[in-house]
Amino acid sequence: MTNQEIFDGIARRDNRTFLYLYQEYQGQIQRMVEKNSGNAEDALDIFQEGIIALWTNIKQGKFQLQDNAKVSSYLFALCRNLWISKLRKRKDFKPLEESNDLSDHEETEAMMAQHEMISELEKHFRQLGESCRKLLSLFYYQKASLKTIADQMAITEKTAKNNKYRCMQSLKSIYQQNTNPSS
Repeated sequence: MTNQEIFDGIARRDNRTFLYLYQEYQGQIQRMVEKNSGNAEDALDIFQEGIIALWTNIKQGKFQLQDNAKVSSYLFALCRNLWISKLRKRKDFKPLEESNDLSDHEETEAMMAQHEMISELEKHFRQLGESCRKLLSLFYYQKASLKTIADQMAITEKTAKNNKYRCMQSLKSIYQQNTNPSS
């Protein structure tokens, strides 16, 4: 299955997709858990919790499929973090052994940070006015030219360019206000 098929299948709660994830990735999660003070039952629990967290994050828009993102890497990161959390609660936490089965730890951390940043940016984006959201969506997400945007919004190309600048400034201002509430 492609990343897009997996993503769409999870969003639809398609049983075939969940079966595919189990067949493809449950063994790798089990090896990671067993190498790090766990057993097969722990691994199954963590895998199931990871699947639920993945589905929840997709439904809530916290995880969106990006060009270079892999659903499997995100699932591994979720399971790894769930296992670390469970080990901490047991009070027998030791740093996890690295496993060749899992994606590179730095790549996973960077991907999770990127998703958190995107989620935060989307929260600020929703605070913009409708016309700014439309203009920026057309320009940045749909890669529309300023001419195309101008035609769709019934404005001149120069106005589209000026509005894009103003909208970006507004977004930056909203971001700064929310990250530095005292200013």
